Amino acid sequence: MTLEEKIYSFEEENTVIGIGDAKPFYDIKPILEDTDTPFVEKDIEKRINPMLIREDAKSIIALGLSYNKKFVGKLDNKIRGKISIGAMGTDYHHLVKDKLLHIKNTLNIEGDIFVDTGPLVDREVAKRCGLGYIGKSGNLINKKLGSIFFIGYIITNIELKPSKNIYNEDLCKDCDKCIKACPGKSILEKGFNYKTCISYLTQKKELETEKEKELINRQIYGCDICQKVCPYNKDVYTEEIADIDVFYPNIEHILNITNKDFENTYKKTACGWRGKKILQRNAIIALANYKYSKEAMDILEKAKNDTREDIKNYALWAIEKLNGKR
Repeated sequence: MTLEEKIYSFEEENTVIGIGDAKPFYDIKPILEDTDTPFVEKDIEKRINPMLIREDAKSIIALGLSYNKKFVGKLDNKIRGKISIGAMGTDYHHLVKDKLLHIKNTLNIEGDIFVDTGPLVDREVAKRCGLGYIGKSGNLINKKLGSIFFIGYIITNIELKPSKNIYNEDLCKDCDKCIKACPGKSILEKGFNYKTCISYLTQKKELETEKEKELINRQIYGCDICQKVCPYNKDVYTEEIADIDVFYPNIEHILNITNKDFENTYKKTACGWRGKKILQRNAIIALANYKYSKEAMDILEKAKNDTREDIKNYALWAIEKLNGKR
């Protein structure tokens, strides 16, 4: 068995694995130079050249891990928000890294592991390694996992035979479901406006307009709308979640959560890095986007006494907005 075959043998029902060369991604440099993207490395050379990360880089091993989930529990009458399925459960950075570390250690491969932590453009890395086609939504589409999967990779000094790329065709063709479904109209025929993306707004430190708060709707963190409407996400691997608090967070609980409870719950997920206050702010906005109810007002009346000025101000704003709905 060749080393490449041994690498592919680690693929499971919920994962895909591919191999690509470590040459610079010069073809995307003009796009990066013309794009303003938050939360990424600003040095474009570092974003396109694997050899600036590792001088002896020759190959890249990429892994995709599905995070597709569906709720199979029972709904209740509590006021709840929504959270991206990618932010549920154990932080994916750890899950993907552990799988790559297992491959690296088992096969005694020398290399550096990155899971949404390196300067390279992850989707371009995965695309080169044959994991998929970049669709109109900007998500990578894989025929096995759809577009709902995390990406991680190993940059190694070993010369490996690249995977055969089976994604040369336009998988989206005339489909524009993600474009039509996006509430912020963030997905364009060519390009992406992150400033109106709900996922970005739930992570943004300062919300500046009423429109931004309206777009957040009831999202506590992230957004899955473009993923849900994508035809390639039907009939693919799906994990079933019965715990309603995981799938639909209790807003009152989020607003009353202690630092210790936050450390033991949300801090261990992919949304924990943003901190408790941002999630609580989003929970207040979610309340304001609900219909008027005594329960919602009682929660906000308590929140308006918060010692943190910004949380107090958001609660007062939400109270005023709900009162306007009476």
